Amino acid sequence: MIILEDVVKNYGSDVPALNGINLHIQKGEFVFIVGKSGSGKSTLIKLLLKELDPTSGEIFVNKKNLNKVTRKKLPFLRRDIGVVFQDFRLLPDRNVYDNIAFAMKVVEAPNRKIKSRVLAMLSMVGLLDKYKSFPNELSGGEQQRVAIARALVNRPAILLCDEPTGNLDPANSNAIMKILEQANKQGTTVLVVTHNMDIVAQMKKRTITMSDGKVISDREKGGYFYED
Repeated sequence: MIILEDVVKNYGSDVPALNGINLHIQKGEFVFIVGKSGSGKSTLIKLLLKELDPTSGEIFVNKKNLNKVTRKKLPFLRRDIGVVFQDFRLLPDRNVYDNIAFAMKVVEAPNRKIKSRVLAMLSMVGLLDKYKSFPNELSGGEQQRVAIARALVNRPAILLCDEPTGNLDPANSNAIMKILEQANKQGTTVLVVTHNMDIVAQMKKRTITMSDGKVISDREKGGYFYED
């Protein structure tokens, strides 16, 4: 599903942002990526989205070699990847329903499918009663649930989450993780970058620790190595 082979990423400095990363994530896994700021986590996400290209090495996402994906074909690659960010990135001039529907309109989904799918996602994230609300009328936790619904509405094979609970309190963070776990149980491969070690410990999922651009630990069932 996701394979990195000897991946190096330099930004022009003497110290590479990623330094020889080898990583295999299987279809249907739920994986945490942890590590201090500057460890390479954000660079890894950008490489998986092909916002950046590796300096060397190969990356495969959903059996596609990203080194060979042209800019013209990039939108089709990203249809298989849902993304959730720390800052929600909702459209402020559109209500909850239209924010989620927008993701389906971008891929030219038939109108007859949009309503049923959007309502199904609103039900999944517990916001059916908020479908007419605008982002500024929602709490942070509610906004993130809308963002997750938008990311999942096109049934992506992979969901990438970059600090999805970074702006949330513990109760909302736990609610978000339950939604992500539900998506994973329905077949979506979930990759979560986080600093929230309490959630990592609670979830007991595979945890990859990065430091100085390298993977220093890859443990199953919630074990992790993390330097303060």
